[in-house]
Amino acid sequence: MKKTEGYIVKELEDEYIVLPVGERTEEVNEVISLSETAGFIYIHADQAEDIEELAQLVGNEYGIEASEVYEDVKNVVKTFREKGILL
Repeated sequence: MKKTEGYIVKELEDEYIVLPVGERTEEVNEVISLSETAGFIYIHADQAEDIEELAQLVGNEYGIEASEVYEDVKNVVKTFREKGILL
């Protein structure tokens, strides 16, 4: 999976925000707020080839089976793609 260029992620206490930078700021007037888990998914998205691998990373991080989080990870990835922060 590949993140869209022109965004940075910042950690704030128990959440993350994704901010447009550079030329992207002219196109996007939105700061995207992410939960801790969604932030983990975004940060680690480029380490996975597909949703299955990303679900495995999430499962390993939180001590649960990848099959238990697969649908949630799939939905988060879909949202990221709709927001344009993940290709």
